[in-house]
Amino acid sequence: MAPAIATVISYGGQAMKWFTSPSLLWAVSLVVVWCAIAFALHQSVWAQQSSRDLMVFGAIKGEYFDWTQGWKLVASQWLHVKAPHMLLNAFVIGGVGLAVEARWGRVLPGIIALIGGTLTQALLVILEPHEFISGASQAYMVLCGFALFAGGVRRVGLGLAWIGLLISIAIDVYISSHGQIKVGHAFPMILGIAAGVLAKAQSKPRFDDRAKSGSGLAKPLD
Repeated sequence: MAPAIATVISYGGQAMKWFTSPSLLWAVSLVVVWCAIAFALHQSVWAQQSSRDLMVFGAIKGEYFDWTQGWKLVASQWLHVKAPHMLLNAFVIGGVGLAVEARWGRVLPGIIALIGGTLTQALLVILEPHEFISGASQAYMVLCGFALFAGGVRRVGLGLAWIGLLISIAIDVYISSHGQIKVGHAFPMILGIAAGVLAKAQSKPRFDDRAKSGSGLAKPLD
């Protein structure tokens, strides 16, 4: 009886970690926001949403953007035009985010992704003033880049990160009219890689110190 209770408690604790994961909550919130806006626009949840309609909710067009509207740099990351795009972003942020959280803690992945996504939105306001700006793909590119270079992320997480990056690049190069990787995807990917390299470099001295002291807390990074 006791082992069964212990097992239930263990699984319950793991489930609570999942349901309170910032990355998973972020992923779920993307779907919730999409459905709420579809309801507000009197549309089906599978119908494409207009970028112009989304501007009132926080979508950006650089030529109309004023820096006093800085909140839109964050809010726009919860807005999407196409349901499949939104679902892909939610899947990658939730899946890769959970994997990164297992190694780097619950807070860091979300902070890096959100800051990187916000910086990218700001850059796009300057570089692409005539384009509509929205979506969480910028944030997920940061997260994927971080996952691949920070070290310690499990293979499932690495696989999801590669899938996310390759899908995004393939859409840019072969499906969209750009014919190359968009700045809005290349820049956050580089940011994520740089953050991952820096995090790994900063963690090595602490690992070496624990190893020298004989601490059982030391864990390999890769």
